[in-house]
Amino acid sequence: LLKARRGWPRDAMHPHNLPLTLTGAGILWFGWFGFNAGSALQANGLAAQAFVSTHLASCGGLLGWIAVERWRNGRATTLGGASGAIAGLVAITPANGYVSTIPALLIGAAAGVASVYAINLKFRFGYDDSLDVVGVHYVGGVVGIVSLGLFASHGVNDSITHQGLLYGGGLTLLGIQLLSVLVTTLFSFCGTYAVGWTISRFTPLRVTPEQEVEGLDTALHAETAYDIGSTRAFGRAGA
Repeated sequence: LLKARRGWPRDAMHPHNLPLTLTGAGILWFGWFGFNAGSALQANGLAAQAFVSTHLASCGGLLGWIAVERWRNGRATTLGGASGAIAGLVAITPANGYVSTIPALLIGAAAGVASVYAINLKFRFGYDDSLDVVGVHYVGGVVGIVSLGLFASHGVNDSITHQGLLYGGGLTLLGIQLLSVLVTTLFSFCGTYAVGWTISRFTPLRVTPEQEVEGLDTALHAETAYDIGSTRAFGRAGA
């Protein structure tokens, strides 16, 4: 519906400020503790397990991502570390409260590895995904959803009907999780497309090419985050 940004994928479009990117990842990491552990709705052992699992999965995602980067490119990056941490957080969310500590770490690591490869899908299939939502959030989420069918344990949460495959629960829960991936994928894609298409009948979904080149801060808000000219002038005056 939106089509790709001007210049994509010809032009490299890196984050404009890596320290702010890492700051945002840290805020997400911190907030995710409340998101997952708070879902227990009480301060008990299950909430504590969810808290620890959230942290370990994020660590696993970070390590999995940078390990692949180091193996493929000879160096690991801080941007990759932040992306891997988010992939781990995404993956543990559907499984949190049902898996123990070591599986949480493995789920996060698997999500980090899977996501670092999945971000290349946008170049293969030609869709512009500036935040790597498909590569990190979708693929990481699928890893977590499917992993629940492998690692769910009565030892963590005795309210579940079926344990995971690796805990003697058979294929029942794994099959349910695979079906849920299919259903939620179709629902999310079709629902979002329908909403976007409906809105596009009444108003444009993107700015004009001229506004895109000028920059949305300037074109829509008459301001900019960085006054580069003043910075350069100050540098010359200071020199």
